[in-house]
Amino acid sequence: MYVIYDDFYLKHSNGSGHPENSNRLTAIKGAIDRWSLKSRIAFRKPRSAADKEIEMVHDKDYIQKIKDLSAMGGISYLDPDTAVTEYTYDCSLLAAGGCFEGLDLIFDRNDKSHKFFAAVRPPGHHAFKNYGSGFCIFNNAALSARYAQARCGIKKIAIIDFDAHHGNGTQNFFYDDSSVFYISFHQYPHYPGTGNFSEIGRGKGAGFNMNFPFMDKTGDPDYIIALLDIIIPVMERFEPELFLVSAGYDSHYLDTLSSLNLVEESYYKIMYIISYLSHKHCSDRIGILLEGGYEYNSTADSVLETMRGCFGDGPLSIVNKSGLENDLGIDRDFLTVKVKNKMILDRVKDIFKV
Repeated sequence: MYVIYDDFYLKHSNGSGHPENSNRLTAIKGAIDRWSLKSRIAFRKPRSAADKEIEMVHDKDYIQKIKDLSAMGGISYLDPDTAVTEYTYDCSLLAAGGCFEGLDLIFDRNDKSHKFFAAVRPPGHHAFKNYGSGFCIFNNAALSARYAQARCGIKKIAIIDFDAHHGNGTQNFFYDDSSVFYISFHQYPHYPGTGNFSEIGRGKGAGFNMNFPFMDKTGDPDYIIALLDIIIPVMERFEPELFLVSAGYDSHYLDTLSSLNLVEESYYKIMYIISYLSHKHCSDRIGILLEGGYEYNSTADSVLETMRGCFGDGPLSIVNKSGLENDLGIDRDFLTVKVKNKMILDRVKDIFKV
């Protein structure tokens, strides 16, 4: 599995005391370096995206604004939480370009590795066409989807976002689009206030946008049931050719920016199931893009569990959902008792007819 990383990402700053800072990546890089499974990881350097590539989803004027604000030096704010400083523009280009590099690697016919983790910053899923917000500058997930369609010949893409905050920017880009299926797990109500289960897309995109707005203290039983009973059959119908994952670790119970209740192993289970789906539909291809996660040690450990869930030792031999459940040791009765959002899950099942 590839990990896309560069020390240059540490240069982006949101100002003193901001939770989205370089310590996030320092902790992740350190955890990987100490990991007993490090031999299964291949680090690759990112490249910088060109402005023309960023224009696949963002307005020229907005791109120029970020460039100009960075050139000014000092600190400027796109919103109360989202800063632009000297290196923001270059780091943002390198973040998007790192995702592009990962896609180029996993679509190389001569390469045997089909998954990558982009340990990039700034994050992206709250960035819109002409403005950034929520710590995000350029939307890495939206850019990756358009890049895969334009450069890799991919027509249908599924984006699964498990950040604690709804990816309002990513949803907005594809709300009218049936070629990209956006799925979000998030705390609700919570910043940014969007992501109700009734938000299912519009026009040609109706039925290709799925939200799981979970109450606080939700643990992984709700995620596992949603993946097994809703997302697997919906993906059978959609038949994606690539999975992109907006991987936010602020859904961990130790993270102070949300009140969800996932633990490190939760991310292993989630990615194990996504790996099963990617094996079944996408020739194992998955691109994982770092979003949130602000308790640095739990974020780093959760990233390791995410990657462990990608290695495919189990999913490659699984032929059906029952085998997947057996491999994960899933106890249906236990999960059902522990589910906190039964009404939400039932409503989503009804909307998507599964």
